[in-house]
Amino acid sequence: MLKIARFMETVSDIRALPVLADDQIHIWGLHVPEMAGRMEALHARLSEQEQAKAARFRRAADRQSSVSARGALRILLSGYTGIAAQEITFQYAENGKPHVADLAVDFNVSHSGDWVVLAFGRGRNIGVDVEKIKWELDVEAIAARFFSAAETALIQAAADKHTVFFQLWARKEAYVKARGSGLFRGLSHFTVPIENGALPETGESDGWIFQRLEAGTKYASAVVTDKMLGGVPCYDFGGLKWDS
Repeated sequence: MLKIARFMETVSDIRALPVLADDQIHIWGLHVPEMAGRMEALHARLSEQEQAKAARFRRAADRQSSVSARGALRILLSGYTGIAAQEITFQYAENGKPHVADLAVDFNVSHSGDWVVLAFGRGRNIGVDVEKIKWELDVEAIAARFFSAAETALIQAAADKHTVFFQLWARKEAYVKARGSGLFRGLSHFTVPIENGALPETGESDGWIFQRLEAGTKYASAVVTDKMLGGVPCYDFGGLKWDS
């Protein structure tokens, strides 16, 4: 599982990516501040539309997150498929989720705070999410509006309500992204797997697999898919050589 900042495996060269088996999802973690010296190279991989979108962000941190996420996605898709990063053409579903027609690799991306998380698989629907925990939020009020009764009760009973809230939120957003539906459409009408009054590391509901990704104490992360998983190896994009 993903260990943001710790215990991610390192791949030294884009030409030596691990084999993406049919029963696996590969998770890549990217720490945006570490990309400061490679931002220009990431930016060069983007399409004109992606560059223009990044430029519209007022905050430098938001621009860097956008460039990092899209640049890393193109670079990794290139490594998995052999298609040049700049030649990949994205299409978009009604909810804005990107895909590439006739591509043998499925993918999803999320970013929050200083982290970008990317997920890749074959022949499956994938949704991934990472959330920076915001301690100032009134999580019980938000849960009462957007979560199911069982999820709200789990938060109310928790000693650390914020961590549980964001772990739930990451699972729920990853699920709706995997399904390709709008985030707030019917969000309270489904419940993520809960076992013995807690969130399991791996859970299943109606054929969907919910897998927690370890993200330290400041973030919550999860991946959801519609096929069984034999493994979820996690890799550090910061250790990958691709720009030469």
